Amino acid sequence: MGNIDLKGVGYGLFSVAAWSTNYLVGRALGTAGVDPLGLTLVRFAIATPVLFLMAGLPRYKGQLKDLAVSGLLGVALFNALLYSSLHFIDAATASLFVVFSSPITYMVGVALRAERASPVRSLGVALSVLGAYLILAPRGSGEALGALMALGSAISWSLYTLRVGRLYRRYSPVEAMAWSSLLGTAAMALALPISNLAIPLQFAPLVVYIALVPGALAYASWNSAVKSMGPSAAYMLPLLPAITSALSWIVLKEPLTSLQMAGMALAVAGVYLANAVRNKR
Repeated sequence: MGNIDLKGVGYGLFSVAAWSTNYLVGRALGTAGVDPLGLTLVRFAIATPVLFLMAGLPRYKGQLKDLAVSGLLGVALFNALLYSSLHFIDAATASLFVVFSSPITYMVGVALRAERASPVRSLGVALSVLGAYLILAPRGSGEALGALMALGSAISWSLYTLRVGRLYRRYSPVEAMAWSSLLGTAAMALALPISNLAIPLQFAPLVVYIALVPGALAYASWNSAVKSMGPSAAYMLPLLPAITSALSWIVLKEPLTSLQMAGMALAVAGVYLANAVRNKR
């Protein structure tokens, strides 16, 4: 199989694990009536200066269009759609849809010749998606509107993952994320007239958490994974529903069925195939 890019996989796994907690927090805030647009804006208003500090206050180096598109896709659209979906469907169900980022990224990447087609990698993606389905099928499909929003967030994330690599000609992963976050937050600010920024005080620690960990740290880590592995980093996303379901079991006391545990095993196997074959030469 060749050597797996352990550094890239490590960055990606951290991001996926952190984002799993974001689904749980997002669902809790959504059921409490927190506005998804306002939540996205407040989250990245906190995360953006942290990212700039992490990057050492980087100067602007051009590529405004690429930065703006990355900010729009990966910050504004993805998060607004995700948090909106969590008003209608539970966290584990919403996390299923991000799995479709893997086949979307793979198919678009092959079509654009950014990725090499491989039967074994295709099998890995298929196993991952099947595993995610087995994990979440017992939970039900949820509301159609929420499902469509979650699917839209997955498509937005796929396009972001394919696009963000263009920035690494001039920017480090953390620098690229800092500037993308700034422009994405600016785009969200245009929605201020229809946003509600009021967040109950008891939820302030949760908002700070998702800004710093699933926000600044996980986004910077994901960009590092994409720089190291290319669009293939998206093949780790099927682990998201596995981790989210496990956390739901631990935190929310929701039991895991044997079918869901089998799905977790398939998701892990699929991610291994997709990433190991990438490194075979």
